[in-house]
Amino acid sequence: METDTLVRLTTQGLLLCLSVSMPVIVVAAVSGLAVSFVQAITSMQDQSISYAVKLVAVVATVLFMGAWGAAAILRFANEIVTIAVPS
Repeated sequence: METDTLVRLTTQGLLLCLSVSMPVIVVAAVSGLAVSFVQAITSMQDQSISYAVKLVAVVATVLFMGAWGAAAILRFANEIVTIAVPS
């Protein structure tokens, strides 16, 4: 395996990690921001509400996007195996 191939696969792996984790991160950030905004308006200071809403939102996102992320990771793993072990 050449250096160019290793650099390309490493770059693809990092971009794949970013693209698979980004939906969950965005949903957690947006739901946390929305709950904090509502808590600031209503003067509620209970932190468990924020955690509960974020937990439900993140679990729903993982359930919804999990198959897509797993398929993308599997395609990448198959590509790595075919490059690393030529037949």
